[in-house]
Amino acid sequence: MNDGASNHETESDAAHPCRACESPVRESAPTFPFCSERCRMVDLSNWFGGKYRISREIKDSDLETVD
Repeated sequence: MNDGASNHETESDAAHPCRACESPVRESAPTFPFCSERCRMVDLSNWFGGKYRISREIKDSDLETVD
């Protein structure tokens, strides 16, 4: 008899495309959302190199904290 627990575990560990190379990677992977340490470093390099940017200027209201 299936109590649904195994289906829930499968759904929560669904495969998603790696953000660098689009290979499938499971949520339970230690490098998630990347498929490998290499892809993680490629993404970080893109940030450091200026390939990725924040789409607008940061406003003071973006920095306010909620107490």
